[in-house]
Amino acid sequence: MSITGVGSRSAIAVQAIGTLRAQMTELQRQLGTGKKATDYAGLGIGRGLSVGLRSSLAALTGYQDTITNLNVRINLQQTALTRIAEVGRSVKSATQIGAFEININGQTTLQRTAYTQLDEMLGLLNAQAGDRYLFSGRAVDTPAVESTDRILNGYGTLAGFKQVMSERRQADLGDGLGRLTLPAITAGPATLAGAGATLLADAPAVTAGNQDLSGLVSAGGTLVINGVNIPIGAGDDEVAVQAAINGAGAGVTATLDGLNQLVLTSADADTAIDIGAASTVLGELGLTAGVTDPTNLLTQVPALAGQTMSIQVGSDPPNAPLDITFGSNVGEVSTLLELNAALGTLAGGTASVGAGGNVTITAGNLTDAIAITGTAAVATFGLASAAALPSNAVAVAEDSLLAHPFGFKLSSVNSGLTGTTATGPAGAPPTVTVDIGANPVAGEKIRLTLSLPDGSSEDLVLTAGTAAPPAEGEFTIGATPAATAANFQAALDAGLRKLADSSLAAASSIAAARDFFDVGYNRPPMRVAGPPFATATALVAGTPTDTVTWYTGEIGVSATDAARGTAVARVDESLTVSYGARANEEGVRWMIEHVAVFATVTYSAGDPNAQARFTALNQRVGTALDVPAGVQTIADIEAELAGAHTTLTAANDRHQQTRLTLENLLSSIEDAPKEEVAVQILAMQTQLEASLRTTALLYQISIVNYL
Repeated sequence: MSITGVGSRSAIAVQAIGTLRAQMTELQRQLGTGKKATDYAGLGIGRGLSVGLRSSLAALTGYQDTITNLNVRINLQQTALTRIAEVGRSVKSATQIGAFEININGQTTLQRTAYTQLDEMLGLLNAQAGDRYLFSGRAVDTPAVESTDRILNGYGTLAGFKQVMSERRQADLGDGLGRLTLPAITAGPATLAGAGATLLADAPAVTAGNQDLSGLVSAGGTLVINGVNIPIGAGDDEVAVQAAINGAGAGVTATLDGLNQLVLTSADADTAIDIGAASTVLGELGLTAGVTDPTNLLTQVPALAGQTMSIQVGSDPPNAPLDITFGSNVGEVSTLLELNAALGTLAGGTASVGAGGNVTITAGNLTDAIAITGTAAVATFGLASAAALPSNAVAVAEDSLLAHPFGFKLSSVNSGLTGTTATGPAGAPPTVTVDIGANPVAGEKIRLTLSLPDGSSEDLVLTAGTAAPPAEGEFTIGATPAATAANFQAALDAGLRKLADSSLAAASSIAAARDFFDVGYNRPPMRVAGPPFATATALVAGTPTDTVTWYTGEIGVSATDAARGTAVARVDESLTVSYGARANEEGVRWMIEHVAVFATVTYSAGDPNAQARFTALNQRVGTALDVPAGVQTIADIEAELAGAHTTLTAANDRHQQTRLTLENLLSSIEDAPKEEVAVQILAMQTQLEASLRTTALLYQISIVNYL
């Protein structure tokens, strides 16, 4: 028989040992790597879930990387905005110090500091995160703003802010009066002119019968008219009746109308027709007993009877007053004709009554006043007043029939001057008229309110005084109203010129800044149409070939294209965050333009109005940097960005929690439990050792054992 050293059973044992050793090696790998398998196939049914979990974790990583980048960008934006707001507050404080000490360049130390701060603000607006500009809207590869030097001074053929501001000042100041004009004083006599009276013209009384007197054969009798007994003979016809009435002296005239009816007409507008009830022929003549009044003052306004009117032109002497008593007695006035005759005797002037009973009275010189006294109401004769002063009209008007945005605009006038009438603004062009009819009392004031191009207003107050020459803001009371009017016009001219060279010039600088810096979608920089600029009547849009546009970023696709929407990032499957910004947003632009004005305007030491202009500009810039209601602030922009940052923080927190959950689940699928693997290794070591011993014993069997 054949004998072998290792049988089939031994081979199986050796194979089992190999298997155990392979299993041991796998367990040792799991213990070393902590992973159940080296590929997805080794995960069994968990491989699909593992792939999905790893995809979700990769997406989370992308979102969290985006959040990290956005937080960096927003932090840089917030830092820039915070500093810009700080500069605004610093310049605001500088405007309140008010020390007017200018250097050889015509500026104060604080203005030069403001220039440096403006340069810093513009530099902040060109901030970048990596290669991305943060305040350029969608144009992330383009700087947001031009350099400070180019913005202020321009370059090549392009005008900068200084030139635009200079042209605007010329347009606003005009010839020095702020685009207002002072026409020559208009002098005129005192005049009262009635209007609106509705009195009827004088007319006699008229009454008519209702019987056709053709072929009349009277039965005879008596007709009583105005107390006169008029006999009518038996058999009288219509002609005889007319003759009897006309020859009776009753103050009436008898005629026949086209219907052969009897018509009675009084002799004049003072005479009534009174047909007595004792008349015996009324029926056959078609008449009715009663009184018919004429048309005159007393019948239209019965209250005038017994009333008086006294008209004085100038003084007595030399002009005696005209005294009128209304009534029907001798020497009294009852009709418009009589009134007109009486007015014709007025001393010191002329007077008349016209249609409707409107009375006009005019003084005969440029100094006398007119006064009406008495018990009669002057309104009866269309007069709105019982007194009139001579006219010395000082007018101030806007300079053009064509409305334009430059210079002063007349707003209102308020006079506290005795004997002065102030009206307007009215007409085209708008005009304020100050009519000095009598000398005012020293200390009385008149106030002219003017609107300025920046939306502010100023009052020019002039006070009547006795000093000659007058102090600033005063005018001298002259010997006559005409002299006072001349003095007032001179003071008005001086006051307007000073106000134009101070407050108006400051307001012009503010307006120019808004014209230049308020750019955006369909909003190019604006400048004065000219030259000539002093008489300009319109603004025109600057073009890329003649005017610097300070903001060089993306301007949007519509007027409602919000800045925040220019940069949008997805930070979750269903969540996006908007964090864009533009340097021309109102809150940022508002700071830039007002700091630019403060830093740019210059003054001359020899200019008498320089300090007033400095003060006026400081007040406006300081007020503007306090940011009025309705204007976007830096804080508004920061709040919106802070909202985006809050959203990012919340999203990142959610992602962290989700990541932890997914990683734990993935670990349960892919990771090998070390304790369990260690136990299996120990068990397998014991089994392997036992197998090895058994196999070794088998391999020690020799042929000797079979002999």
